[in-house]
Amino acid sequence: MYAQSIATAALVLSLVAPSVATAQASQSLDRPTVVFFANGGGNSSLTDLNDAGTASLKTGWTAGGGAGVQINRYVALRGTFDFAQAKGENGTAIGGQQLNRYFYGGDLQLRYPTESGLAPYVLLGAGAVTIDNPDNSSFNRFTKFAGKGGLGVEYTLPRSNFGLYAQASSYVYQFDRNGFDKTQADLLWTGGLSYRLPH
Repeated sequence: MYAQSIATAALVLSLVAPSVATAQASQSLDRPTVVFFANGGGNSSLTDLNDAGTASLKTGWTAGGGAGVQINRYVALRGTFDFAQAKGENGTAIGGQQLNRYFYGGDLQLRYPTESGLAPYVLLGAGAVTIDNPDNSSFNRFTKFAGKGGLGVEYTLPRSNFGLYAQASSYVYQFDRNGFDKTQADLLWTGGLSYRLPH
């Protein structure tokens, strides 16, 4: 009888404990917390630097990260920085030259967490981009306003404050200096690691 009671209690506990843990995790996500993140990957220019198509960039690499406040499980406000580097296509006006772009600003992350630990999200933001060409001494470094949009998905590691994410974000800005004048769209495709401070 005693053993049967223990077995029954253990069975009830095994059924209730996961739901309690899930509820506690959900409640913790509904309280504001600080989040840090870092990422790396590649970048591609979706447009040429001129209408004639005689100034275009190869696929390059990118690295960045930032910090923010996750207000609740659905919304986060973040400050971000991304560095992107690519060389000009051979045979074009900037062939072999290195173009550096520094993106910085803020974004709003709208998330939809699921019970599996996956949380797809969208990004909307704005900031600035600073553009430099260290291979061309006549190139004047300049800074322009940039809009930002993106999509991604994050997986929260079980019983951990860490997460893994994959993201595609695009910066749109006006490249109107150094002999060019065209709206640019740069795509950054990255993977990264996030960490949320414990409550």
